Amino acid sequence: MRTVLISGLGLIGSSIARIIKQADSTIQIIGVDPDDRSVDFLMAQLVIDQRRSFAEAAPLADLIVLAGPVSVIIEQINELVSLSLKPDVLVTDVGSSKVKIMAAATHLSARQVAFVGGHPMAGSDKVGSRFGRVDLFSGAAYFLVAQSQTDTQLNQFKRLMAPANVNWQMIDAKAHDHLVSELSHVPHIVATTLVNTVAKSLENNPLGLKVAAGGFKDTTRIAGASPEMWTAVALSNADEITRDLDQFKNQLSELQAAIKRGDRQRVFEIFEAASKIRKSLNH
Repeated sequence: MRTVLISGLGLIGSSIARIIKQADSTIQIIGVDPDDRSVDFLMAQLVIDQRRSFAEAAPLADLIVLAGPVSVIIEQINELVSLSLKPDVLVTDVGSSKVKIMAAATHLSARQVAFVGGHPMAGSDKVGSRFGRVDLFSGAAYFLVAQSQTDTQLNQFKRLMAPANVNWQMIDAKAHDHLVSELSHVPHIVATTLVNTVAKSLENNPLGLKVAAGGFKDTTRIAGASPEMWTAVALSNADEITRDLDQFKNQLSELQAAIKRGDRQRVFEIFEAASKIRKSLNH
């Protein structure tokens, strides 16, 4: 692979650009992003080598990484179907839901264009190209959803991503979307709802959120992520998210009822179970 197109130069896309440059500094990286400032910054930092429109860049690329919001990824997959691409090009994405993306990608596969779905399970409340870094995904799961890629193409991609030090995990699209709904999407929605609820409740309090301490900040950190990205995520995985939110509401209602009736034993049991599970994640 000599030329890589990365479309979407936010936190994830710019991190992948940095990773690939560290793996092989001779690779030419073409950047595409609607924010000129992101492109200019990464070019000044020598992270990407040139800028072009998506339609101009795609036919030149040996690897195409779609790193925008899920809705944009699907639009760009549909655009790639009509473009003249290199015969051995590999197309991948970083979208945090997979069922709809993989369905769109069947049109690429029908044209014998190789596609593999991808999703690094890492991120930050920081957004934008300035906060991308080589170690952003270090130690995290990087999901791959097989479709029409060859083993050679997949191994080449993994070699380019070697500096990221990820934990590669093969998974099917439906299992992926169920898993990340529970581990990522619902927690983000809960954090978002908590921030908005508390802000509304305290809007007339002169201290309000100014005195928010570590517990509130730690619990809600992820609510600071990109609203555009998370709107696309929520709508693209709506069935799984709504199902999991129903389960969450049931659990919350049980705890609320136990507190209301003064059931010390049940409240303790719920807190104890959560404490043990959370502590086990540190091992």
